[in-house]
Amino acid sequence: SPVSTTVVVTPFGIPDQLAAACVLSNITGTIVPIGEFTGIVLEDTGVQAGNEAAAAISKLVGKHEVLLLVRSDEQIDAGHYRNGARESDVPAGLALRNLPDVVERLLLELTTADRVEGSIPTSSMSKLQASAATMTPGRAALARTALLWIIVAVLAGLVLAFGVTVGLGG
Repeated sequence: SPVSTTVVVTPFGIPDQLAAACVLSNITGTIVPIGEFTGIVLEDTGVQAGNEAAAAISKLVGKHEVLLLVRSDEQIDAGHYRNGARESDVPAGLALRNLPDVVERLLLELTTADRVEGSIPTSSMSKLQASAATMTPGRAALARTALLWIIVAVLAGLVLAFGVTVGLGG
């Protein structure tokens, strides 16, 4: 299978909380801070495993969305997940422009997850530690709201781009 890098950007504001959620759901990878949010980097997993991880994580965050970015060969696939299902495709370029540079650097393998400051390998946390670190809704509210705005901005950018194309075409 082709080598790929997967980053799932989540609304968890605190890396420990995402690490805990992933440990309890048997999702292995490296947790990295991404601005106000937290992501998990999965290596050499392929698009299918990335989709499964994004779906599982989106179930954990309830009504809030997660963003999946998978690079395989020269292509980056991006999707928006909620409640365990892929809701829509997102243009990768647009998503990357709205996210901190670290996401693109990870996808292009210019850096590795373990080199990102504040990263946490899921293997370093036990299930017991994970149970103690799970998220409290209040602490994550701010980051959730911010992620929602990124997704809304990305989708609004699409509508705008599409509207302009149609306008010029007409």
